[in-house]
Amino acid sequence: MHPFGSMLEELPSEGDVIALRVSGRLERDEIERMLDRLEKALENERVNMFVEVAGYTGFDAEGLPEQLRRGGRLLGKLRRLDRVAIVTDQPWVRGLARVESALLPKVRYEIFGSDERDRALAWVRGERSLPRDPALKILETNRPNVIGFEIDGKLSAAELGAVADYFNARLGRGPLLRVLGRIKRFAGADLAGLADRNLLTMKRAALDGVERYAVVGGPSWMAAWLALIGPLVKIDVRHFEDEERAWEWLGASVTAERPLVGEPERRVTKGNGRGELQPRE
Repeated sequence: MHPFGSMLEELPSEGDVIALRVSGRLERDEIERMLDRLEKALENERVNMFVEVAGYTGFDAEGLPEQLRRGGRLLGKLRRLDRVAIVTDQPWVRGLARVESALLPKVRYEIFGSDERDRALAWVRGERSLPRDPALKILETNRPNVIGFEIDGKLSAAELGAVADYFNARLGRGPLLRVLGRIKRFAGADLAGLADRNLLTMKRAALDGVERYAVVGGPSWMAAWLALIGPLVKIDVRHFEDEERAWEWLGASVTAERPLVGEPERRVTKGNGRGELQPRE
């Protein structure tokens, strides 16, 4: 028994889910117990993990060589990991988790804040198809060659694949496109999705298939970056703070806003390009 109670707690879970809470300093026996649990779980074809980290201060290095050897033997089985959710507000733990996610590109690996705990657990359990609300919307307009998109959050692999399919179906099949990108908040993208072949095809096709590209909002450096790359491509690229002016430049207005995955379509009130959203009938 540790003087401050267990620093590693296994939470109630069912089926293919491992749920753990980590706090304080992990002792050698707790690390070995965690490896035992993971090793047993990886005997199955699929494993989902939920790890909540709060007030974690490090681990007992005694026995580390043997633990590393055990971890190495498990590397070949990590392909059986499906969904991994790390819940923590500790910046350095979040940083380590990002490194780990990059080393596991085929694993659906997400990092959540403590206020997103319930959402993370529901996603690991398979009760939610997406770890977060959709971060990507398509903006449809009253002109067939003018389309737009909105980014608000981290783009999932499913969203990246869906937007690649959507734009590939429109590029090169009629007049040159005019595109608006509304950037509310960009929190990165799923690494596996960025390597999608259809997405790379879309980027190449856009160089010849897009006439005008308006970007609205985004981080403070966005306008300067667009001004830098604009002369390097054939597309007329401009940055706007005022979305209404951007739509005027493109010669269109919004008629519908809809996620490509995760939610039903929603319609914009008729006659108002940026008006209230209404459920589609």
